Amino acid sequence: MQEIYSLSADQLEQRLRDETVAMTWPSVSKAIDLAKQAHAGQIRRGSGSPYIVHPLRVALILLDIAEQKNAAIICAGILHDVLEDSETPQDDIEDDFGSQVLDMVLALTHPDQKEGESAFGRNKRMFENMQWSGRDVHIIKSADRLDNLITAHQAMSDERLKEYIEESREMLLPLTLASNTALYHALSAAIDRVEASEHEAQ
Repeated sequence: MQEIYSLSADQLEQRLRDETVAMTWPSVSKAIDLAKQAHAGQIRRGSGSPYIVHPLRVALILLDIAEQKNAAIICAGILHDVLEDSETPQDDIEDDFGSQVLDMVLALTHPDQKEGESAFGRNKRMFENMQWSGRDVHIIKSADRLDNLITAHQAMSDERLKEYIEESREMLLPLTLASNTALYHALSAAIDRVEASEHEAQ
């Protein structure tokens, strides 16, 4: 898996297209095109890379670690931040990729943060709702969190990083364990590495 972190956005895109060429519907290629359009000009927190590298890596984690071969899951992984981070209409996702993909993307979209609510509180609400969203959503969220732990955690404050580790270990990891063993081991190891590096920095 580590090799994907040395690839550019264009290289990630090409690898993903190559690995999904046999998938027919929903179209992974069209999902890539929509994500590129939705995230155009956005920058990945903590790295300065184009944001599109994140959903592309999530999709490759789903393919290569979680061994997911369902095109709907791969498309939802690619599109998981599109509603949250752009003005893309929900109908566009449903029309082009079907209601199953839209339902997964909606389940993966952070709820609006209530007045006075912390990011931790908002995420806790999301994870509580996600318990009932099904195995596929749990797998995609785990792949998303794995990539975040490997990369974006470096841009977090110490307080937010502690919360992020707690969220990951207490709220997400049990869902991962029940959904995908290989992804569970990868996510658990990533949590341990980030936690160890945080302790060393203190």
